[in-house]
Amino acid sequence: MSRLFPTLFSPFEIRGRRFRNRLFLPAHGTGYAEGGRVGERGLAYYRARVESGIALLMTEAQQVVPREGQKYPQLSAADDGCIPALRELARLCAEHDCRFFGQLYHEGRAQAHSLDGSRDVALAPSALPDERFHTMPRALTVAMIEDLVGRFAAGARRMREAGCDGVEILVGMGYLHAQFLSPRTNVRSDAWGGSPEGRLRFLRETLAAVREATGDDFIVGIRIAGEEFDPDGLDLEVTLDTCRRLDRGGLVDYVNVCAGGTHGLVGASNIVPPMFVDTGLVLPWAEAVRRAVSVPVFAAGRINQPHEAERALAGDQADMIGMVRALIADPEFARKAEQDRPDDIRACIACNQACIGHRRQGFGVSCIQYPETGRELEYAHLRSAEPRKRVAVVGGGPGGMKVAAVAAERGHEVTLYERAARLGGQALLAQALPGRAEFGGLVTNLENEVRRHGVAVRRNTEATAAMLLADAPDAVVVATGALPYRPPGDFAEAHVVTAWEVIESRANVGGSVLIADWRCDWIGLGLAEKLATEGCAVRLCVNGEMAGETIPAYVRYQWAGRLHRLGVQVMPYLRLFGADRDTVYLQHTMSGDPVLCEDVDTLVLACGHQAQLELHEALEGKVPELHAIGDCLSPRTAEEAVLEGLKVAALI
Repeated sequence: MSRLFPTLFSPFEIRGRRFRNRLFLPAHGTGYAEGGRVGERGLAYYRARVESGIALLMTEAQQVVPREGQKYPQLSAADDGCIPALRELARLCAEHDCRFFGQLYHEGRAQAHSLDGSRDVALAPSALPDERFHTMPRALTVAMIEDLVGRFAAGARRMREAGCDGVEILVGMGYLHAQFLSPRTNVRSDAWGGSPEGRLRFLRETLAAVREATGDDFIVGIRIAGEEFDPDGLDLEVTLDTCRRLDRGGLVDYVNVCAGGTHGLVGASNIVPPMFVDTGLVLPWAEAVRRAVSVPVFAAGRINQPHEAERALAGDQADMIGMVRALIADPEFARKAEQDRPDDIRACIACNQACIGHRRQGFGVSCIQYPETGRELEYAHLRSAEPRKRVAVVGGGPGGMKVAAVAAERGHEVTLYERAARLGGQALLAQALPGRAEFGGLVTNLENEVRRHGVAVRRNTEATAAMLLADAPDAVVVATGALPYRPPGDFAEAHVVTAWEVIESRANVGGSVLIADWRCDWIGLGLAEKLATEGCAVRLCVNGEMAGETIPAYVRYQWAGRLHRLGVQVMPYLRLFGADRDTVYLQHTMSGDPVLCEDVDTLVLACGHQAQLELHEALEGKVPELHAIGDCLSPRTAEEAVLEGLKVAALI
């Protein structure tokens, strides 16, 4: 029993089935489905988390209608072919005393994926337009609704046959059942709409059919949003009324409360809330539902620390706590917490870059801090170093820290050289932007790993080629990063400063500022918010289609709202040409026409970085083994630096 988290690691029971603790992995798209089934990589991903000691694993949402040929990796329970792979996952869970639920859903009008590139017919309770996916759906006929009820029941029957302990119907987040519940998306006048009871009918009949198909000893629950953050979506009033009615009817064994929805960009960005959003986002709504129903209540949404989970459980806000990104960042979260080692947990920083960011690009989820996630088959169990080498790592940014920590963990003797007083590199700049302080967790977490694995750290030390050659290490890893790039052009009379100088408060910035944002990433957006908050009139001129074009959409959505409130003028399709005393000269990237921005006091350059590869070039051919990683190889992001650090550490 954990001394620090006694409630989190206390047993729990639903319908006679025991749960070893109160921590579960909620349903989430992994991107590792193969032909609608749990493939080898997906199984390895789940295994890493199940082995750590979670009490419950839920599959990602599974379609109940056939989607053969769909390229987007997603599970399907639409036919009996899903059973063998699910049965293998059920056996894995049983081996580790972990309960196993399957989740079922239908997207309704929130249709994001295609079978062949053309648009399929979207279905919904009523023919009303969708703001996010821009579909005009077909209204379901009664026969079609009844057919879907049967399909949900058939999917649940397959779950039971595969060895699942229960099934969860995804009601919230703006999908089909939620569309029926909302009076703004269900304007039917027949028995499937027209009143709260009518709008509930589809869900009620689905749950009744699921129970009939699975039996009395099978757990049946729903996942529903406390707030979908959209005029078309569910709010707490509708959610509470729905949960009370289902509870009174004995139709659910538990309610899993989430937040956000697919109707619009605000709701979507709160499904996987970025670091702008406070932790524990979902807990007030979970607590409200818990007070309204007699069945257990689960909660999942921006909970990333065991202390927070313990407080929520001990304070009767929920009965079980779900974590997705926290378990993506650290699959051993449960084990470390149960062993009262919270400081060893690699806390999620809600950057959304490699988890939902990858998922929205059609790739499998990973983590910028822990790229082993999703790559368990290659990197989950690295062999011990043989022979043991003396390794010098130059540069203490995220990539340098990762390669040093993993190489030392494998058994190498590692020395990490950093010319600055602190480890962290550009991550220290990123955390200084408004709302981005949590990004500093990347530095804290990697620094802890460097220390835990016995890396010798030499701060305030410029590692020169002469020094390294004299020391004669067996392998050198160069992770010296990059410096701000200054584009060509005539800027002789202009007041020009770099993004780094602004972030570090080394620049005297005037009242009217123009930011030349070539990268289209966090830097330009963060600078705009920082300077606007400090009282500057800001124009953000972007060499791309939109500000934040290269960053995860859910982060970009939130930042767009923040900058709009601050009055930042965003100007896309512009490349920087030059500047004089009070005018910045730009060119429209499509028309080629000149664009002049007048009355500018300060031009801020966010024009990317230039690799610092001189040390690598000086050592080439002179040391037994030489590697370059991260920005010194090619300026990109922390994700690539950390991943390359892992890959090199595995090779040395």
